[in-house]
Amino acid sequence: MLFRRVLTYRLTFYYLAAILLAAMILSLLGVVRPPWVNLAFSAAIALAACWSVNWAFARVCGAASNWESVCISAFIIVLIVTPSAPGDFAALGFLALVSAWAMASKYIVAVDRRHLFNPAAFGAALMSLAFHRPVSWWVGDYWVLLPLLVLGGVPIIARLRYFAMLGSFAVVTLGLSMAHGSLSSLADMAQSLSRMGIHSMFGFFALVMLTEPRTAPLGRWRQIVYGALVGLLFSPFTHIGSYYFTPEVALLCGNLFTFLSNKRRVRRWAGAFS
Repeated sequence: MLFRRVLTYRLTFYYLAAILLAAMILSLLGVVRPPWVNLAFSAAIALAACWSVNWAFARVCGAASNWESVCISAFIIVLIVTPSAPGDFAALGFLALVSAWAMASKYIVAVDRRHLFNPAAFGAALMSLAFHRPVSWWVGDYWVLLPLLVLGGVPIIARLRYFAMLGSFAVVTLGLSMAHGSLSSLADMAQSLSRMGIHSMFGFFALVMLTEPRTAPLGRWRQIVYGALVGLLFSPFTHIGSYYFTPEVALLCGNLFTFLSNKRRVRRWAGAFS
C-alpha cells in the first residue's frame, strides 16, 4: 500500500510538471497569455516557499516529509494563482503567502498527523479572504491544455478508482449549468456544457484538486456524496444569500465532509479536547 501511494504521488508530480512545462512552451508560442518568464519565476517562488515552510514544520514536528507532495502543492498554486512578473512584489508576496500557508495547514490543521484540507485550496482560500484578492484559476482559461489534463489525469483516477466520485461531481456541476442555461435547443444545451466543461477550470479542478487522495473519503457511497456536494458548491449558480462559493472554498467544504464522515477520526479529535 505504501508503494502504491508513493507511486501515485510520483505520477501526479510528473503530471503537473508536464502541464506547467506545456504552459511555458505555449506561452513562448503566444498561445498562453502569461509570459514564460513570469511562469518560471512564480514556480521558483512557490517551490522555495513550500520547501522552506514544509522543512521547518517537519523538523519541529519530527514528521517525515514527502518531496513529491511539496512540489505538487507548489505546482498547483502556480497554476491557479496568476503568474507574477519578477518586479511585482505585491503579487509575489501574495503567491509566497499562499504557498506558505498551504504547507503550514498540513501541520496546523491536522488530526493524527493527517491534514484535513487540501493544502493548495486552504492557502488560496485563506489568503484570498485575508487580502480580498481572489485567485484566478488561470489554467482553466486555455482549452488547449485540456487534452493533456485528460491524458495524464485519467490513468491516475483509474489507479485511485475515483470514477464514481468524478462522475457525481460532473453530473451535478454540468447539470446545474444546463439547468441555468437555455434549454430551448440542443445547440444552447451544448453551449452551456462547453462553457462549463471546456472553457473553465472544471477539468483541472476535477482531475487534480477534487481527487487528492489524502482529503478524499474512503468508500464508494461517501465518495459519490463527496463529489456531488463539491459539485453543488463549485457551481457558479450556488450561493447562500449574497455569498457565492469559490472553487477552493467548495473543495474545503468537501474536505470537511470527509473528516466528519469518518467517525473514528472524529472520536479521536473529540478525545483530544476532552
